[in-house]
Amino acid sequence: MIEVSKTISTTAPPAKVMEWFMHFDEHYVDMWPEAHKEYQRTSEGPPAVGTTFRFVQEIKGRERATTGVITKMEPAGFEWRMKPLALMGGGYRFRPLEDGGTEITQIVFYGPTWPVVGALVTCIMQRLIMSRDMLEEFVEEETAKLKQALEAGE
Repeated sequence: MIEVSKTISTTAPPAKVMEWFMHFDEHYVDMWPEAHKEYQRTSEGPPAVGTTFRFVQEIKGRERATTGVITKMEPAGFEWRMKPLALMGGGYRFRPLEDGGTEITQIVFYGPTWPVVGALVTCIMQRLIMSRDMLEEFVEEETAKLKQALEAGE
């Protein structure tokens, strides 16, 4: 399994950051239109543990659909996993800063955690779908655009 993370600091207060993520479905395509094509919640109610969703990304010129579920939701962030097989997942962690802003860490997990065979499957996934370098570029771009969106209009 590969883990990629990126931490940014924003002037946006924690409450604004959490509110933005509670409406993630409204921002997903607008924030990253080059790669993010669709996002929709597939279960009722606000985001919470057990909330399911589906998103479509363009990777290497092909649209790929993923279904996921929120596995952890708390004021300090949230986590999700792909389903039915947890071949991908991630989340965001939020930490208030003394100046009133927020530190945000995005984490992406890629590949299975299975012993022995997991490393082989991750290697195949990197060759066929997305390399670690490509994943790191996506996370870098996403966090930069996230910072820009959260600080717009301040």
